[in-house]
Amino acid sequence: MLHGGPGLFHNYLVPHFQELAKEYQIIFYDQRGCGKTDFPKDTSSINILTYVEDLEAIRNHLKIEKLNLIGHSWGSLLAINYTKKYPKNLNRLILISPAPSTSDYYDDTFRNMQQKRSEEDTKELVKTMMSTGFEKREKESFKKAILLGDKVNLIDQSKIEELYQPMDFTVNSSNNLMLINSLLERTYFNLNLIEGIDVTSCPTIIIVGGLDNVPFASTQLLHESIENSQLEVIQKSCHYPFFESPKEFNAKINNFLAPEYD
Repeated sequence: MLHGGPGLFHNYLVPHFQELAKEYQIIFYDQRGCGKTDFPKDTSSINILTYVEDLEAIRNHLKIEKLNLIGHSWGSLLAINYTKKYPKNLNRLILISPAPSTSDYYDDTFRNMQQKRSEEDTKELVKTMMSTGFEKREKESFKKAILLGDKVNLIDQSKIEELYQPMDFTVNSSNNLMLINSLLERTYFNLNLIEGIDVTSCPTIIIVGGLDNVPFASTQLLHESIENSQLEVIQKSCHYPFFESPKEFNAKINNFLAPEYD
């Protein structure tokens, strides 16, 4: 299971995959430099190619012949890059609210988020990020900024605190989040996920919220470019369908992994 970000850590996902864990072993990990992992001394190792090799190293270490690979948001971008390099190591691929598939769609996504953010929240976000507390990575100030920034990715923005309840932002993890995010955001400058994606041969499902800020055309392009894929839209969801519509989400995942599931 590949978490989003870039720079977040896996904790926000755990409560929402308990149902799936009844039938499957789910492996979560914090990506390089994220959460509780050690931050590398050489920041040049913070790049998509290294992250792909980290995942491959985990697969080898755990002696898993073929993965069922799940990626959420940024994690989907990482999953697709892994699939391009190691297509034979996958059993099934699950992309949840995938990140923009090209640089142009990244710009559109950012605009959509800005348009959804209220004037009051925009002012409060700027004020919080300019505060001494945020600069010192004090837990309360940092988490407030993260919540203000991300609440536009929920239909019911008041539920943002519930979504982030499992996330414990320490000074270290907060500093690392900001640094990783700035380093990996470069990934989007010249991005074209579609290039080389035709090597993907495993069954693939793309699950997206009907009101996601990532343009639907971006997700549609991914779907059309992955030959053996199906696209499922959960209408009453934005960027976190497993949180906003858990029953429908779990049904779609189970039907994909075990088609006989009832």
